[in-house]
Parts: sequence; structure tokens; C-alpha cells
Amino acid sequence: MMQNNATVTKVIRNLDFVGAIIMIVALFLGDFYADDGGAYAAQSVKGYRLILNSDYMLGTLLILLPAVMLIVKYISSLKNNVKLIELVCPIITIIFVFVLKGQVGDVADGTVSFAMGAWIYLLGNVLALIGAGAAFFNVDLEKKIQEVAKGNQKDTDNK
Repeated sequence: MMQNNATVTKVIRNLDFVGAIIMIVALFLGDFYADDGGAYAAQSVKGYRLILNSDYMLGTLLILLPAVMLIVKYISSLKNNVKLIELVCPIITIIFVFVLKGQVGDVADGTVSFAMGAWIYLLGNVLALIGAGAAFFNVDLEKKIQEVAKGNQKDTDNK
């Protein structure tokens, strides 16, 4: 039980790191965007094809920005701006995921929706944003989670 708490604490304290890893891995899991249907419903785009495709220049940033989040702590000249960079990168990538969806839809002459890879990418993005936001605003996530858990415990005890 003690080892489990230590692992959970480590994951919570490094939520931005975990989110960035999930974002990178999601680019290689199945389709990223898929056709909504219709007469030509065979269009799908893999995440790894977005990375180095000249049709989608923003796709390269979908892997570069999470990579920047992973290495920024180890660059000594950026030590003063680590929290800001880790907060801005997930915000930018969320915007790029939606902009890129529009670009892929234009190229496909139709509409596309998020496939499994994009949903997992957005999940990692939200985790990274929560972790980076907590670090930027000096919020102790572990303490907040414990407060919420205690509040939920009191609510269930009263019922």
C-alpha cells in the first residue's frame, strides 16, 4: 500500500510529463482523424502521417511541442520559464488539433471527426494542461485531490 501511494504521488506531481508522453504515443495509435461518413467514407489519417507531411505543417508541431515539454526542464537557459512553457505548449497543441482537423477536412473534400488517436491525444493534452496549470499557479494537486475525496466521503456517509 505504501508503494502504491508513492507511485500515485509521483504521477500526480509529474502529470504534465505523463500527459506529454501520452500525447506523443497517441500519434502512433491508429487513426487520428476519420471521415464522418457519406458517399466517400474511406478517408482516414494516421497520426504519424501528420508529423512529416508537407500538406499539414502544423502536424509537425503536434510532436514537437510535447517533446519540448519533456526536455524544457533540462535546458539550463530556460529554467526561469519552465512553468510558462509547460503551460503554453498544451494550450497551443489543443488549438492545433482543431485547426488541423479543419485542414484535413478541406483536403479530403468533406468533414472529418476525431478518431481514437486524436481522443487519446486530447486526453494527454488535458492531463498535461492540468499538471502544468497546477505548477504554474502553485496548486498542490495531491492536497486538492485528498480534499475532494474527503468531501465525497462525507457526502456518501450522510446518505
